[in-house]
Amino acid sequence: MGFFGDLLNSANQAFGGADSELLANGQLGRGEVLAVDASGMTLQIGNGLVERKCTLTLNVMLDGKQPYQVQVSQRIQEVYIPQLSSGGAVVAVRVDPNDPNRVAIDFDSPVPEVSLPASEGHNSAAWILENGKPITVVLVANAPIGVTNAKGDPVQALTLTVATGVPEPYQIQVGNAVPASALPLVFPGSKLHAKLGDGPNDVVVDWAAGAVKE
Repeated sequence: MGFFGDLLNSANQAFGGADSELLANGQLGRGEVLAVDASGMTLQIGNGLVERKCTLTLNVMLDGKQPYQVQVSQRIQEVYIPQLSSGGAVVAVRVDPNDPNRVAIDFDSPVPEVSLPASEGHNSAAWILENGKPITVVLVANAPIGVTNAKGDPVQALTLTVATGVPEPYQIQVGNAVPASALPLVFPGSKLHAKLGDGPNDVVVDWAAGAVKE
């Protein structure tokens, strides 16, 4: 970048600007916005939109790596803050390959689809399907989230009512992979077999078991 370029980049970051070197060379990934904390610091350059320095808590997802949480402090155009704070917002991020905690939001790139590695060990999806408690769930709603699992199956956000196998019914939202063979079962009101892991949110739909027969 050069000496003067480094100085300008450092000065920009001091006022909440994104690291230009990281935006140019960082690995592209997805960032689910979990929280937004807006500060009182604002900046307007020329006739541009007012930007406010914010601290965002992100769930970062990169190809072939397990998701992780990180906090990013960056100037955000004020018009976008309500959208980012509304819940469920996803942004493109750039990540330093040598330092996963060095992250910048890339508003100029489309949010990529990523493939996550298989989870392993106790309370993983595979472990829950094999060892979890049998329950039944009712599908309330579903939506793709731009992520696939290690087998290439798309992961969807499933809103489920846990109906039987628990003391009292309750509703949760979980991310489950949905293979193509299970698509006929994916509709509101679909009653499905599932397995429950250690906690109330550790629910994995057992697509291979099919629908619950009335």
